Amino acid sequence: MVTINKLSVTVRKRIFVLFILVLICSVLLGLRTAWVQVFHNNKYQNKALEQRLREVKVEPKRGIIYDRNKVELAVSASSDTVVAAPKDIDNHQQVAQQLSKILDMSKSEIHQRITKNASAVYVERKISEEQTKQIQQLDLDGIYFTEESKRFYPKGNLASHLLGFAGVDSQGLQGIEYYYDRYLRGEPGKISIENDAIGRKIPNGIKDYVAPDDGTNVHLTIDHVLQYITERELDKAMKEHDAQAATIIMMNPETGGVLALANRPTYNPNQFTEYSAELWRNRAISDTYEPGSTFKIITASAALEEGVVHPNDKFYCPGHIEVAGQTIHCWKEGGHGKQTFSEVVENSCNPGFVQVGERVGTEKFDNYIRAFGFGKKTGIDLPGEAKGLLYSSNNIGPVELATISFGHGISVTPMQLITAISAVANDGQLLEPHLVKEIVEKDGSLIKKIEPQLVRKVISNKTAATVRKLLTGVVEEGSGKKAKVKGYKIGGKTGTAKHYGKKLYDASFVGMLPADDPKLVALVVMYGVDSYPYYGSQVAAPIFHNVVKDAVRYLELPPGNDSKEEEEKTESVEQVKVPNVKNMTLDKAEEVLIERGLEVKLEGRGNKIIEQVPKAGVIVNEASTVILFFSGNEDRKDNYQVTVPKLKGLKLSEARDLLGDLGLQIEIKSRGNVISKQKPNPGLTVGSEDKIKVWLSY
Repeated sequence: MVTINKLSVTVRKRIFVLFILVLICSVLLGLRTAWVQVFHNNKYQNKALEQRLREVKVEPKRGIIYDRNKVELAVSASSDTVVAAPKDIDNHQQVAQQLSKILDMSKSEIHQRITKNASAVYVERKISEEQTKQIQQLDLDGIYFTEESKRFYPKGNLASHLLGFAGVDSQGLQGIEYYYDRYLRGEPGKISIENDAIGRKIPNGIKDYVAPDDGTNVHLTIDHVLQYITERELDKAMKEHDAQAATIIMMNPETGGVLALANRPTYNPNQFTEYSAELWRNRAISDTYEPGSTFKIITASAALEEGVVHPNDKFYCPGHIEVAGQTIHCWKEGGHGKQTFSEVVENSCNPGFVQVGERVGTEKFDNYIRAFGFGKKTGIDLPGEAKGLLYSSNNIGPVELATISFGHGISVTPMQLITAISAVANDGQLLEPHLVKEIVEKDGSLIKKIEPQLVRKVISNKTAATVRKLLTGVVEEGSGKKAKVKGYKIGGKTGTAKHYGKKLYDASFVGMLPADDPKLVALVVMYGVDSYPYYGSQVAAPIFHNVVKDAVRYLELPPGNDSKEEEEKTESVEQVKVPNVKNMTLDKAEEVLIERGLEVKLEGRGNKIIEQVPKAGVIVNEASTVILFFSGNEDRKDNYQVTVPKLKGLKLSEARDLLGDLGLQIEIKSRGNVISKQKPNPGLTVGSEDKIKVWLSY
């Protein structure tokens, strides 16, 4: 009996414990149910909805790219994309077979896509209207359409290198399309469709459509008419000359806005995948080349700004010049002889510019080169810009300084060069070049306006005006004659540079007009010319003429004053004997020189003049520069050396006059009336105090 009672008590205890455990579990289960269904009801409802919804992204339309006159250069059109819901398809093989007949895809490729373990997959994107109609007529289960945006370039290959192109996902890949992608692309929308547990579409189920936010519109500084003119002339030039490539850029120097930018060879951005990626490259900003004599504009600007040369200063070119044991030749056999600096620029004389570069000096010249923007990116709003190649200042020796002074031993991009020359055209103000004028919302509201950005003031207004005047001589009387446009004063410079180790040449011309107040600057570069003629004066200057002739008519730029009165402004230059100002105070020396109509350049600081160049008694042109040296700066005289002229064959009187003009003295070593020998030899440089020894014969 006792045993039975103990067993009964044990059973009851166990039942009680079991009851408590069940009760606790029930309470916990109830709390959990309340937690899920009451407190987190929205969260789990949304999760359930997400499991039932299938989303398809809807691409926005990219913004329109306009030229400066609102002509469309890049637009987006609606295009259908084929989407498959694999779980809705009954016979995948049959569907793949039917679609392959319409789409440019193999049956196996389509079958692979529509059998993926996914709620929705792309079959083919951005198909034609005809393909859409054919697929719709098949009425295939599980095959749907979504609308996407397809990029189209209505002008074909016009401005292709600056516009670039967009990929299949409407992402910018090159040019303006890439650089301004964040504005052009917009925000995608979506379509949501409700399905049951096994993926079938629920009739009258939830369908949600979130509209995409289309991209904003970009307005360029480019003018499509000017762009057409440049590309037309490039096509003609490529047929006429055997060249590897070519570039033309037109710029407004007062704003830095690029009016036209074209390269050859080119491509059509509507079918960019059919072209080599090499053709996509924008060589106007990404390729470097030796500028040749066009770079002499920078040398002249630096020298005039530093006051080490004046347009009336005298030089002599015997056809070559010796620098640190190296012979540098002039392009003209026999040289240009005696000439003023104006004529040095007009004649594009290499020995003359070597002397000018030496006067400026390595450190100052390097500073000017970099101040004009060479050796670094211009900041143009395009991807892939190159910096160009410069010597480090520590590696510029006498020979390097000499070659850089006439545009060799330095590599620049076309954009760097036209930007620098535009600074000369714009009174010495270097502006950041740009291609976009403004960015505008779809409703017309302004998002961003691109204003001219001043980088720095490189040279003075006076220097810039003097350089422009010198450059008009190049076009009027010098190597740039074939660039002339009737009725317009044009300042410009030709350039020719040989490829190292190859018989290939880069021919170029850069010019500005009207020269007294430029509104247009244009650069023409023909790369790798291997036919004759290959000079910039024969190849690039005529192209510049053809481009600018039509451009000024279109832009309605008024012609300048081309009357006789204007021509007669080139008055005869009077000559002056240089006075002796050594040992004078600075104030007294300046007073004496200015009274004689001479310019003054100071080397160093102080109050007493120790040396002067040219020396006293030399006959120079009015407004020539006299260099005054203070104590401690006498060694700078070496920068103002004179090139020894060729005297052989001259009469003694002729030799005296020539040497006197150059500030050199003569020492006669034998009797006679005609010079038969001289020392130093022609082409060497000497100081103004040095004597030229001559031997005479009868």
